Amino acid sequence: MNNMFENIIKIVYLTPENATFYKTGDFLALKTNIDGEEKDHGIIKLRRLFPFEELWRDISVLTPGNEEIGVIRDVALFSEAETLLRDELTRVYFTPKITKILSMKEKYGFSNWDVETDIGKITFSVRDTFRSVHSFESGRVIITDVDGSRYEIIDASKLDKASYRKIEIYL
Repeated sequence: MNNMFENIIKIVYLTPENATFYKTGDFLALKTNIDGEEKDHGIIKLRRLFPFEELWRDISVLTPGNEEIGVIRDVALFSEAETLLRDELTRVYFTPKITKILSMKEKYGFSNWDVETDIGKITFSVRDTFRSVHSFESGRVIITDVDGSRYEIIDASKLDKASYRKIEIYL
């Protein structure tokens, strides 16, 4: 059965032996040498395959047109480029940490949130709150707003009682 899928899907794993990451201006770029074919892909994008579970593993490397070049199993394998990769992923997946929920009001299928975060007070809107709030066994909560921005509560059980009551129904 696996042989059938090998002909359909070919995953290229990027390693320090076949991939070199570099900066071009403010952007991350990539050169590869896969199966003897050298290619400078220029500017690339990084996307986590498991954005809630794996921060530094299983990273898809894409062209600006969203064609997959390959997958990084673990950024730690790239000792020389590890900092570049981590910095880019941190930039792409910038996630303010919510420390207090000041207010949350539901109206017409949206909820409007006023929160305090590690970077200051933020106001955002969420569509379909039950689908936009993702809780994990560890107590971690990820909230995705209408623009696709993400906000994190590191451990909901550590919020003050008033904040916890505002989000408790969605956990």
